Amino acid sequence: MNSGFLKITRKNNIFRTIRSLLFSVLLFTGIPAALHAHPHVFIKNSVQFVWNDDGNLEGAYLTWDFDRFFSADIIKWLDADHDGSFSAAESEEVYNHAFINLRHYYYYTFLRQGTKRTNPPAVTKFKATQKDGIMTYRFYIDLSKYPGRDLYLAVYDYTYFCDVEYPENCVTFACPDSIKPSCKIVENKQYPVYYDPLSPATDTRIYYKWAPGLQTYYPMEIHLTW
Repeated sequence: MNSGFLKITRKNNIFRTIRSLLFSVLLFTGIPAALHAHPHVFIKNSVQFVWNDDGNLEGAYLTWDFDRFFSADIIKWLDADHDGSFSAAESEEVYNHAFINLRHYYYYTFLRQGTKRTNPPAVTKFKATQKDGIMTYRFYIDLSKYPGRDLYLAVYDYTYFCDVEYPENCVTFACPDSIKPSCKIVENKQYPVYYDPLSPATDTRIYYKWAPGLQTYYPMEIHLTW
């Protein structure tokens, strides 16, 4: 798969080219050697499922809150006017030159009904914000083409460069009173992810089979019924 790397001029050696899982350029400064092991970035993921007035599932808003260390360097880079917030123009820059690279990694979003897994072909309504030193992405995925009343949604990085956490009360619903959705978060051991815990930040390999030295984790899925 394409890794979407962007070369940075050497005179800016305060920054290090890492990889474009989340951004074309990840601007880390002075990273301790202990962090040179997967994962490198930590994300708290929340989901709001949305239904229309007819009771049909329309889509979901995904919200990603990044860890403070990652946020600090990205905010330093992206908040061009240093006013403590992202303007509409700055948010658009994040999308056009950074977030869009996640299309090579399925936007970290995996949808499943039965054994059939798919990924959103695109996302919309993207917005980058910051508050108290934490950077947040919010974007929308269309779920209107999924039939029935049973759906699994998982957010994870299959290279384990990023660790995705589902915090308490991370799932909410926007629906008419006639819809009574429920969900639970379950571990799916049918789709193991293998990774090298000691690989450097520049490692873009994807492991499809276990090998000595690799570790395994299993994606967590949000199982939605309504």
